[in-house]
Amino acid sequence: MKILLAEDETLLVETLSRQLTQHGFVVDCALDGEEAAYLLEEHPYDLLILDLGLPKIPGLSILKNLREAQNATPVLILTARNAWQERVEGLKAGADDYVGKPFHFEELLVRIQNLLRRSQGEVGVNHEIEDGGLRLNLQTQRLQTPDGQMHDLTHTEFRLLRLLMSQPDKLHAKSEIMAKIVDQHYDRDSNVLEVYIRRLRKLIGKERIQTQRGQGYRYLSVK
Repeated sequence: MKILLAEDETLLVETLSRQLTQHGFVVDCALDGEEAAYLLEEHPYDLLILDLGLPKIPGLSILKNLREAQNATPVLILTARNAWQERVEGLKAGADDYVGKPFHFEELLVRIQNLLRRSQGEVGVNHEIEDGGLRLNLQTQRLQTPDGQMHDLTHTEFRLLRLLMSQPDKLHAKSEIMAKIVDQHYDRDSNVLEVYIRRLRKLIGKERIQTQRGQGYRYLSVK
């Protein structure tokens, strides 16, 4: 899952970016409204965390423009605890939820997970993806293979496998995969995707991930 964090408090950005990355998210950061607007035009995101008090272009304007463009990306706004007017304006403009500052990361994480589940049409809490003896734990980022062994995955391996397993039998273009599993600073023309595909095939079997030459990859469900 890929998140855009639009926030001008540098320390908060560094802390949140690190924490979210540790939980398996790809995080792009924007320190002002102009950068946030540019990134939203250039990249697809699963969620936008938006501070309404951004410099250059206010967060509320970014939110309104996003909804006017029929962009349904879930938006979680960050506001000061006593700024109830901001919260109301944000929700009226199309925000899906808000968190008041200061906040506990655990609360923010739960709200993010809930928004992502709702946006994907999921009901209830699902902490793993299971298919044909493979069990991918979404909290610990560990993979259990049919032989019962547990494997620790790197953040990128986890993101890639989660993307493929969550949409079995769907063909994913390389550009689509790279857009979802790496941040905006990564060289997307490198062969890094092929390297991670090879690593995953060693764990789950070559037959589980199919290469569609010149098009992309698909995970083959065995349910």
